[in-house]
Amino acid sequence: MKPIVYEIRRTLTSKFVIVMIIAIVGLASLLAYESGSTYSPSPVSSTPQLSTGFYMEGANVTVVGYAHNAYGNPVPGIKVSYDFNGTVYSSTSASNGFVNDTIPTGNASSGTIHVNYTYTAFRRAKTISSDDITFSSSSKSSGLQVIPGMVDAANNTRFGVELFYIGPNGTTAPSFNVYVYNITLPQSKILSNYSYTKSVSGFTVLNIFPTVKGANSTDIYGITVTNSTGSPVPSFNKGFLLTDYTPMTQSTLQSLVYAGTSEILGFLIPILAVFAAYLTYGKDRTNGVLESVLKRPVTRGGLIASRFLSNSVSIVVAVGLSMIFSDLIIHHYFGMYLSTTFSLYFIWTYVVEGVSFLALVYMFSHIAKSQGAVLGAAIALFVVLDLFWSIIPIAVLAALKVSTSSTAYVSASVGFDYASPAGYSTLVQTMFTGKFGVISSTTIDPSAFGITAPFLIIAGILWMIVPFAIAYYLAKNRD
Repeated sequence: MKPIVYEIRRTLTSKFVIVMIIAIVGLASLLAYESGSTYSPSPVSSTPQLSTGFYMEGANVTVVGYAHNAYGNPVPGIKVSYDFNGTVYSSTSASNGFVNDTIPTGNASSGTIHVNYTYTAFRRAKTISSDDITFSSSSKSSGLQVIPGMVDAANNTRFGVELFYIGPNGTTAPSFNVYVYNITLPQSKILSNYSYTKSVSGFTVLNIFPTVKGANSTDIYGITVTNSTGSPVPSFNKGFLLTDYTPMTQSTLQSLVYAGTSEILGFLIPILAVFAAYLTYGKDRTNGVLESVLKRPVTRGGLIASRFLSNSVSIVVAVGLSMIFSDLIIHHYFGMYLSTTFSLYFIWTYVVEGVSFLALVYMFSHIAKSQGAVLGAAIALFVVLDLFWSIIPIAVLAALKVSTSSTAYVSASVGFDYASPAGYSTLVQTMFTGKFGVISSTTIDPSAFGITAPFLIIAGILWMIVPFAIAYYLAKNRD
């Protein structure tokens, strides 16, 4: 059997390499699954909302509040305060979301009630001001309110409206007809050319999610409501979206990959490279095992080259399988594959990172004199050039008092990324996204800072070749 074939088989069947490849591919696939299954183009607000209405009864005004989330579902435990002429009335929403208070008005036949509500997020109380309530003898109940922007729980890109009705003495809604129409229709044609209609009655709170054929994220709709006789109820806010769905793009797919799969590869690929190099070469070289191998018909140059190539193959296998499985999972959820250009750059990026760390450990294997020193050097390489490399430039530039918003800061950061294999993925990501920075991304022109395809390819080749060339030279001429 040829030495190179033997070494590749030996590497790929070693327990450490098998475990690492399974871990890398498995975690990359898991992150792709998590990104695909939880992705929503419409982030839904977690802040509770409050709808309020009122009705007058004698010398009292009863304020009816309904605390709900973005889906229109009730939210209990919301503290609501009603301030009338300096007197504050407070109550907490019940399990059905309602929070009511009866406020004595005395001799006042009209007035304004100021409303705010408090909710708790991450154990911290937050208070939000709501719309004021204005009452008068000519308007003894709030009647029907139409509140747009409700999110469909079954589809976060689909929007609807909340109908909130408080009638005289707190009665529920009579019969209404709700019409949804394209805002471009002339007023005279709304009732004859509406896109959606629904007859409703007997509610205090009702969520409606109109289904309109052909609606897209740029269509603006209005809403009109008529009573049982066909007379329009006073007009409501017009101009709301029924959807903000936008087709998936390559740019969004790439962002999902960078947010998930790339993070795990950037951490685990260097571990595979560093310890595979140590276990299959550095350890053998320092404890004398290589000397017994060299008694066979193989040269020092051939031995280091075959083991380096076999270790490199394990890295290519890990990265390639991770990309393949991630792409298949992404296609399952979004119906499209990552572009060939991006996929090739992605594989190239982490092969460069892994092979570079591999080459560095091979080089130190011929500089360090003992097994412990080689292991220490391998761990130090991983800790400094990978684990903490995103922090080191920030700390150095902060110590030098370089402003984070300056061109000098970006230039220096790019220089740091070129100075470590771990920074290589950041540079490739910047080339694709135009965003730079770990903590807060800044939009830049990558080419203006030397981040171009030719530079990146040359830098990747140098990172892989130079350390190994040094190791190869030392193996042939000094050992």
